Amino acid sequence: MSSTRTRSTSSRAKKRTKKKGAPPALVTTERKKEILGLILLALAVLLTLAILTHTRADDATIESARWGDLFDARDNRADNLLGPVGAILSRWLVTGFLGMPVLLLVGALYGWGWTLFRRRQIVFLPLLTGLAVVGAFFLACFFGWLEPRTDTALDLWSGAVGLGVAGWLESVIGAVGAFLLLLLALAVTVLLVVDRDIQTSLDRLEELVFGFRDWIRSTWASLRSGAEERKALRASALEARRARRETNKAEREERRQKRAAKKQAAAPPTPTPSAPAAKQPPPPADPRPAPPPPPEPSAPPSDDDSLLDDLVQAQRSHEPALNVIGPFEEEQANLDSVRRAQPDANAFPYTFPSIELLEQPDDRQQIDYEEIEENKQILLDKLETYNIQIAEIDAVVGPTVTRYELTPAPGVKISRITALEDDLAMALAAPGIRIIAPIPGKSAIGVEIPNRSRELVRLRSMLATKKFRDASQRDGGKMALPIAIGKTIEGEVFIEDLTKMPHLLVAGATGSGKSVGINTLIGGLLYACRPADLKFVLVDPKKIELNSYAGLLDHFIAMPEDLEDPITTEFGLAAGVLRTCEREMEQRYDLLAAAGVRGIEEYNAKVAKGGLSTEEDHRHLPYIVVVIDELADLMMTSGKEVEAPIARLAQMARAVGIHLVLATQRPSVDVITGLIKANFPSRIAYQVASRIDSRTIIDMGGAQHLIGNGDLLYMNGSRITRLQGPFVSVEEVEEVVNFVQAQKGAGPYQLPPVESASDEGPGGLGGSSDDRDDLFEDAARVIVRSQQGSVSLLQRKLSVGYTRAARIVDQLEEAGIVGPFEGSKARDVLVATELDLDSLLATPPTADS
Repeated sequence: MSSTRTRSTSSRAKKRTKKKGAPPALVTTERKKEILGLILLALAVLLTLAILTHTRADDATIESARWGDLFDARDNRADNLLGPVGAILSRWLVTGFLGMPVLLLVGALYGWGWTLFRRRQIVFLPLLTGLAVVGAFFLACFFGWLEPRTDTALDLWSGAVGLGVAGWLESVIGAVGAFLLLLLALAVTVLLVVDRDIQTSLDRLEELVFGFRDWIRSTWASLRSGAEERKALRASALEARRARRETNKAEREERRQKRAAKKQAAAPPTPTPSAPAAKQPPPPADPRPAPPPPPEPSAPPSDDDSLLDDLVQAQRSHEPALNVIGPFEEEQANLDSVRRAQPDANAFPYTFPSIELLEQPDDRQQIDYEEIEENKQILLDKLETYNIQIAEIDAVVGPTVTRYELTPAPGVKISRITALEDDLAMALAAPGIRIIAPIPGKSAIGVEIPNRSRELVRLRSMLATKKFRDASQRDGGKMALPIAIGKTIEGEVFIEDLTKMPHLLVAGATGSGKSVGINTLIGGLLYACRPADLKFVLVDPKKIELNSYAGLLDHFIAMPEDLEDPITTEFGLAAGVLRTCEREMEQRYDLLAAAGVRGIEEYNAKVAKGGLSTEEDHRHLPYIVVVIDELADLMMTSGKEVEAPIARLAQMARAVGIHLVLATQRPSVDVITGLIKANFPSRIAYQVASRIDSRTIIDMGGAQHLIGNGDLLYMNGSRITRLQGPFVSVEEVEEVVNFVQAQKGAGPYQLPPVESASDEGPGGLGGSSDDRDDLFEDAARVIVRSQQGSVSLLQRKLSVGYTRAARIVDQLEEAGIVGPFEGSKARDVLVATELDLDSLLATPPTADS
C-alpha cells in the first residue's frame, strides 16, 4: 500500500517538473477566442452583403448556366456584390431556405462574434440564438402564408421552406388556423426575446393596461374638477351681475330725484285765495325745444340672459386676441405704356396686345369679420374639447381661403392638432380644410379654411401690376418667360420664370381649372414676349382645348415644315412632332457648340452683337414652349414612343430654350411615369379625387382637399405653395388672338420635318424586322406557349443573359405581343395562340405600327 502511494507521488512530481520546464503557448485561449470572434464577424458581414444584394436574375443565371461558366472571369454575369460565390450563397439561403428572415440567423452570428471578440460571458446568447432560429422559421412561414394573398411577390421573404410549411399547414388546419397558429408563434417568440419570460411580459402588458386606465380616470377627474370650477365661476359672475344691476338702479333713482327737485325749485309760487291775481298773458314760447323726458328704466334682464353674457365674457377674456391680416396691396402699373411697336426677327413691327382686351376685375374683396370671428371661435372650441390650448391666433385673408395661424401653448405637440383635420372639417362644415404643420418660416400651425364669398381673380388683375411689367420683356424685364400662376393666400401676385423651372407638369380632375390654367399661361406669355422671342408647339389630342390659338400661326407658332395644321391633334403625329423637337434641340446644340457658348441667352446676345456669321446659319433663336394638353390620351395610344422623347427633351432641352408644359386630368402612375416625373421638379396640382392622385403629382397629400375653380398647389422642388389661379374666358382669349392675328407676321417657325425625324429612330415609328434579335421568333413562341411575359423565363429557356433577354422583351412589346412593364408582375401576353402569333409575324411591320 505504501509502495503504491510512493509511485503516485513520484509521478505527480514528474508531471509538475515537466510543466515547469515547458515553454509558454504562442496563442492563448483568450487570443483564440478573439480570432474566432473576428472570423465570425467577417463571415457575418460577407453573408449580409450576399443576402442584401440577392437578385432574381442571379437565380436564373445559376439555373441556366453551367457550373464552370459561373466562375469565368471574362464573363462575370452575377449582379451580386460578392460575385458568383455571393450569388450561390444567397440563392441557397434566400431562395432555397428561409428567405430574407435568414438575416436573423446572421444577426445571431454577429452576436457570437462580438461576444467572443470582446471576451464577454456567454450567458443568454445560446437562448437568443435559438429564438433567432425559431423566429426566422415562423417569420418565413408567415410570409409564405401571405404570398398567395397579395399582389406583391413575397417568395424572397418566405423562401422554399416558408412556402412549403405554410402550404402544409393550410392543408392540415386551413388558412385561418394556419394564420392564427403562426401569429401566436411569432408573438410568443417576441415575448421571449423581450423578457425571456412570458409571465414577465404579461405583467408588463398588464401594467400598460392599468396605466392607461389610471390616465383615463385622472383625465376624467380633471375634467370634472374643471366643470366644478366653471360652475363656481358662473355663480360668482351671476352675483356680480346682480350687484351691478342694483347699483345701476340706485344711481338712476338718484338722478331722477335730482331732476324732480330742480323742476320744483324753478316753478312760480301758488297765489293765495284771498287776493285773486289778475290774468297774466301767457309767456312767450321758448324757441328751444324742451328736454326729452328721462328714459324709463327698462325691465331688468332675466337671470338666464345675464348668465349667458357673463359666460361669454368670461370665456373671451381667456381667449387669444385675433389679429386679422388683409390682402396684400400690389402696386399697379400701366402695362400699355410699353406697347410701342417693336420689330421682330424679320423687322416686322409688332404691337403688344392691350390690357383693355381683358375684362376688368371685380371690386376689391371685402373682409367678412363676422365669418372670421365665427371660424376662430369654432376652432378654439373644438381644440379645447381635446384639451389643446392656443396661445396666439392670426387670420390671413386670401382670395379663396383664409389661413388661421395658430401658435400652440407650451407643451402642446403639433401631431395632436394635425390628427384633428377631419374633426375640424366636420365642425366647420366646410370642404377643403388643410392643415400646414408648421408654416414654413413661422413657429405656427396653419389651418386653411375656404371663404364663403370667394374673389374671382382675373388675369388682368395680375398682368396690370408693376411686378409683372418688371418681369416681362416689354421693357427689358428680368424673366425670359414669366408665368402668372396665381395669387397667394396673402393676396400677392405669384410669378415664376419658365426658363428656371425649367418644365411644368399640370394635373387635376375634370372641372378643377386645369384648362383655364393652360389658357392663362399662354395668355400671360403673349402679353410678355415678342414673336421673335417665343414660339409654341401645341399638341391637343382632344381637338377643342387649344384650337383658339390657331390664329397665332404667323407670329407665335412653331411647326414641322411638312405639316399644315398649326395644332397637332392626331395621335399618330404627336410622337413625330416630339421627335422633331428632339431634332431641333440637337441642331441648336450644334449651333451653341460652334459659337462656343453654353446657353441660349449667351448665344442670342452674341448674335445681337454681330459676333457670329449668318453664313454659318447662326441666327436669333426663340424660346420654344411645347404644350401638351392631355398627356393621358397620348400615353394610352403611343406609350413608349411619346415617353422617350419627352424624357429626353426634359433632360437636355433647357440650355437651348425648349421647355415642356404637360397637362393631364388622369394623374396615375401609368401616365405620369417615374421617368417623366423625375425630370419635372415644378408641378401644379389642381383638385384631385384621392390622396393617391395627390401623391402621384406632388409626392404628398393635400390636393384632394382643394375646392376647385382654380384652387391649386404649386410645387417647386420641396416647396409647396397654395395659390388661386387666375381666370380668363374664351372670349378674352379670342380677343387677344385676333389682335395679334391682325398684324403682319413672319410666318411659322420651321421645325425639321416629321418624316426625317421619324426615320432616325430604330425602324421608324414601330421598328423593323432587321433590327430584331435573332432569337425574336423563338422568344415569342416561348412567351405565347407559357402565357407568361417574363425576362427570367427567356433566360432559362433560351440560355441568354439578362440584358439580351430584357431587350428581346422590349422588342416583343413593340410588336404587340406582350404588354407594358408592371413592376414586379409578369407582363400580360396579348397573343392567345401560336396560330395568332404566326399571322402576326407574317405581317410586315409598317411605319405606323
